[in-house]
Amino acid sequence: MDMNEYLIEKMVGERIAEMQATAMRWQQLARGAMRRPLRVRLGLALIRLGHWAVGPAHRPLAPRPS
Repeated sequence: MDMNEYLIEKMVGERIAEMQATAMRWQQLARGAMRRPLRVRLGLALIRLGHWAVGPAHRPLAPRPS
């Protein structure tokens, strides 16, 4: 039995488009999951600044930011 080349080409094209759409969704999810909200980034930056401002003599007294 002979396969219809046009039909195979269309099926492969649909599959490639489906895989590209899935890859774009995964990329957007990964990009969104990696970024922290601005308030969290700002808060952590302020904690680091405060820890640095305490100075080396009093660092053992300051809680370590995680």
